[in-house]
Amino acid sequence: MNADTAIVWIDRLVALETDKHLNDLQIYLLQQVWLGKKYTEIAEDYHCTEGHVKDIAADLWKLLSQLVGERVTKTNLRSILQRHTATSDTPQPLVTDRSTIDYQFIGREGAIARLDELTQQGQRTIVIQGEGGVGKTTLAQEYLKTCGCDLILELLMAKETAQIASAEIVVEEWLLQDLQIEPGREFSVTLLRLKRQLSQRKIGILIDNLEPALDGQGKIVPEHRNYIELLRILTDRQLPGITLITSRDRLCEVDLNLTHYRLSGLDLDTWYTYFNHRQISTSPAEIVTLHQTYGGNAKAMEIIAGIIRADFDGDVAAYLQAARDRQHIETSLKQLIGNQFDRLQTLDPNAYQLLCRAGCYRDRDLAQVSTEALSCLLWDVDLDDRSHIIDALKNRSLIEYHRGKYWLHPAIRTEAISRLRNSADWILANRSAAKFWTNSVVKITSLNAAITALEAYYHYLAIDDFDRAASVLLKPRDNQWGQFLPLASNLYRMGSTQSVLTAIVQIIPSLKPSRNTAELYNILGDLYWIVGRVHEAIDTQYQAFNMANNVLDALEDYSHDAYCLEILKIDSLSSIGLYHIDLWELTEASNLFDRVITIASNTPHDRWAQKATICQALVQSYLGNTDRTKELLIQIEPLINDPQWTGSSAYFLQSIGQIYTNIEEFERANNIYQQTLIFCQTGNYLQIQAKTLNGIAQIYRSQGNLQLAQNKHLESIDILIQIGAKCDLAEAYYQAGLTWKAANDLQQSQIYNDNARQLFIEIAAPAQLAKIEINRFIN
Repeated sequence: MNADTAIVWIDRLVALETDKHLNDLQIYLLQQVWLGKKYTEIAEDYHCTEGHVKDIAADLWKLLSQLVGERVTKTNLRSILQRHTATSDTPQPLVTDRSTIDYQFIGREGAIARLDELTQQGQRTIVIQGEGGVGKTTLAQEYLKTCGCDLILELLMAKETAQIASAEIVVEEWLLQDLQIEPGREFSVTLLRLKRQLSQRKIGILIDNLEPALDGQGKIVPEHRNYIELLRILTDRQLPGITLITSRDRLCEVDLNLTHYRLSGLDLDTWYTYFNHRQISTSPAEIVTLHQTYGGNAKAMEIIAGIIRADFDGDVAAYLQAARDRQHIETSLKQLIGNQFDRLQTLDPNAYQLLCRAGCYRDRDLAQVSTEALSCLLWDVDLDDRSHIIDALKNRSLIEYHRGKYWLHPAIRTEAISRLRNSADWILANRSAAKFWTNSVVKITSLNAAITALEAYYHYLAIDDFDRAASVLLKPRDNQWGQFLPLASNLYRMGSTQSVLTAIVQIIPSLKPSRNTAELYNILGDLYWIVGRVHEAIDTQYQAFNMANNVLDALEDYSHDAYCLEILKIDSLSSIGLYHIDLWELTEASNLFDRVITIASNTPHDRWAQKATICQALVQSYLGNTDRTKELLIQIEPLINDPQWTGSSAYFLQSIGQIYTNIEEFERANNIYQQTLIFCQTGNYLQIQAKTLNGIAQIYRSQGNLQLAQNKHLESIDILIQIGAKCDLAEAYYQAGLTWKAANDLQQSQIYNDNARQLFIEIAAPAQLAKIEINRFIN
């Protein structure tokens, strides 16, 4: 007897005696107990508390003991079932959680048929329009699950226009988290990568509750017009996938190739079937009254059934009489929800508080939260009572639940957040949630972990606590590559450039001068550099330097803050020097590196002087000052031969390889490059890997190995296009132009030169353009 057979038998036995099937957790519990798992392991895998698993297990063993007539425990479960099933009939297939979902989804056969009809007619993008609670999201989710999609991407649109995530961030996260593709540094490139993925496989996309992004005329609001560019991609009828958009309002962008489907309420028979499923006896007249009052609204049906079971012992007549005694019955979902909030406040103040406080959790990215995330909002309630309060909301259908995760229906969340904002709990709830997210991530082992940690930032942003929001971005953690970096740095190291750039830009104008603010300017400068906005990067790093200098001057004594501020000043100047190299403003870069060397030499920051010497040697090698370059290399010879190089120094190691390449010491250059590639492959340094490949190509070109040089150029260019590193890509194109010119392929050489020229124009690097023009006249 295996676990599946055992569970089938148990489910049939339980259903026969109680008219109820096993739920998700009970099934999972039985499967894992059968495999010998401990309660602790089961709780961890299921993402709930060990205490909750033990409670469920105790109730299940008690029930099974009653049904089989002998004591059932975790230890003897297998032996008892083996004995009791030895003479039983062959069990039928287990009715799993799919049955529960089907009951929540009953009555939509016609809607499914209509969506099938539209897609068969070639409609690839459909707007499911209807009132709140009618079941738009459930229909869309179920349809995408059953239409043969390889993957489903979801976007839960924020309920408030000001909280809507930019299209750039949404697509970036789809690519990184769901498609494992590096986004571009520009939105147009990112969209092209998304389209390529959408054209290669059948991907379903759900954009849920679009209406906050629409104005009064049904058009995308001005501040989010980039969603139009995303929708242009999604509405391409040549794509094999399907996009479903849910909205209360009509989407009236005439240039988009989409169709609307109006979803109505559930029919009377569906309501009757659902109430029977919930074991609520009702007469035809009673169900007609309820159905007509709420227009068949699906969410109203769930809430009313939950209320009748929880507060009226399943008696519909008593519920209707109570409504008549109040001399009214709510005629819309909004009124119904408002009344239930008021009623809950009277009957169960703790459950009411939790329902309101749950509105603080954002309705995108991490919309579904764990029991622990809800529990942390009950800071004023004893630990032993918290699970009962959560259950009270589940029983009244005021909170959604599936597989250990909770979330609020959009209509309920709207009411919850409205009440929370007007209470003293608004700040406390957001602070408690922020603390929960921060403490839940100890190490950044994946992009999902980084995004989870970032969630704390949004809670502080919601309450205008900009200082704590900055602290979230700057909180250092170990990452999967053995580095100890601020969250913001970990995010962009993992490719989530747009999200962290937007986060910093949102808060930095509201911050007072401080070490944290200067650090954010420093990171922001690097981000601007990464996306090719080099001049903004330079300006931002100067802001970081000046602020660090001013804060340092205001300190009364030397401290750890003073030490960090000194490093910050040096790092900003070094970064500006590197940016000037990309602009080919070599004299300015040289002056900056000399300045860093002067400031850092013979101080606790002497290693920065050594790194600046490497950069100075690189500049001199570009200028053709070979003797000066070699003098500088002698100064840093101990550093070059240092066996303690780590992956975090890969940029400087690659620079040393470039220096040796420029002065034609190719064997040493190649040895350095090979060591750099090892660091790149183990530390996800794609940009440095591409620069290294470009340097190796230059060596091959200088040695006359043009085919090998071309291959390395193409590898480098492919990586840089993939990550959208504009400055390095422009240089790679330039170097490729030289190689193809050496191979007498002047047409291809001109193409690469033109590509480089276009990028340098976008970067606003006139000195780089002049370098290309000089190359045209050199044989």
